Amino acid sequence: MLRSIVVLFWLAVSAAWAQSPSADREMRVGLYRERPVSQVIVMTARGTSSVLADGVRKGELRANDGLRIELSGGSIIAKSLAFTVTAKKIEVVPNGGGFRMRPLDRKEAERTYPGVLEASIVDGKLLLVDRLPLESYTAGVVSAEAGKEHHIEYYKLQSVGCRTYALTNMRKHVLEGFEVCDGVHCQVFRGRNRNDSIQQAVDATHGLVIVDPNIKLIHATFHSNCGGETMNAEDLWSKQEPYLRATRDTFCLRAPHATWEKTMTRTEWLGYLRKRFGYDPTDDAQLKAVLHYDPHCRDLYLGNTWPLLPLKHVREDLKLRSTYFSVSTDGDRVVLSGRGFGHAVGLCQEGAMGMARAGFSYGDILHHFYNEVHLVDLSTLDFFRDEEPAQGGLGGGPKGR
Repeated sequence: MLRSIVVLFWLAVSAAWAQSPSADREMRVGLYRERPVSQVIVMTARGTSSVLADGVRKGELRANDGLRIELSGGSIIAKSLAFTVTAKKIEVVPNGGGFRMRPLDRKEAERTYPGVLEASIVDGKLLLVDRLPLESYTAGVVSAEAGKEHHIEYYKLQSVGCRTYALTNMRKHVLEGFEVCDGVHCQVFRGRNRNDSIQQAVDATHGLVIVDPNIKLIHATFHSNCGGETMNAEDLWSKQEPYLRATRDTFCLRAPHATWEKTMTRTEWLGYLRKRFGYDPTDDAQLKAVLHYDPHCRDLYLGNTWPLLPLKHVREDLKLRSTYFSVSTDGDRVVLSGRGFGHAVGLCQEGAMGMARAGFSYGDILHHFYNEVHLVDLSTLDFFRDEEPAQGGLGGGPKGR
């Protein structure tokens, strides 16, 4: 019953937020979702924090104290040096500076988070949620996803992409009591950003998101390296998106994830194809197609022979880095020589890094990988949706901002 009330409440809240997006809105991020925890220690990052139990303030967490949060039966117990409380929901509200937290049931480094911590029980397990501003979340995601020492134009590009992705997918976990998780299922989030260049990029693109010609937030998909050519969305997934179109990319060809190789025995390779797809190794034409395959551009099917051998299935089954590869033989060895890393739809991260280093603005890079999209401020979305878009949409939005 309690779970149903929580779910209905957050469905209503999420629907209201979706109707009135704002750069100042809050995100609800589920923490430690890839490896759930049952007990944590929470400390203030700076100053003090108020501790609330079921909405009522119960005490103050000081800088030299810690709050142990754990499950006990059907409730949560929160213990500090100064007080102990039992409740269905515990909130740690920093008076400035965020909070620090680490698991107690396994060895893992402490993380510092902006925002407010909520601890509750869902399906008998501890649910930890960080309630924080969208811009703080964006900076944390860029820090985790993009890494260090990149050009600021790349960080700007990642900022608008991560912000857009979050808002497009903010109902992914609504039935679980939060909006997005902190793992690769959504976007990796490891807490507060500490990189000055990333913060500068997030501030410079404050509130900007990517929309299609109908002023709808896009699915800002990305991957590590496209191997020189991205794919149409419908070549991988069932739905076509006008902004996810194949494009050439020469800037990623010398990047770390540009090439890869996998070797198998001839027996292993042919046996896999026979078992998985019904391939006939006694057919000379089929044999040649799958042993000597050198595509000049991205294909959908291996060797373009019958029966059809979907490359996306080959990649998944053999855990290959991409579907873009050639096949050659060396005696009894079969060599798969591949290009790229990832699904190859949307933004090529290493290609974008190369374009940024070459002097392209983040707007130029954005329009290279996403077709006919525009940059708009969240606060203007409702205005543009009420107006009939002019020919050419919004003219491409700001570039190099």
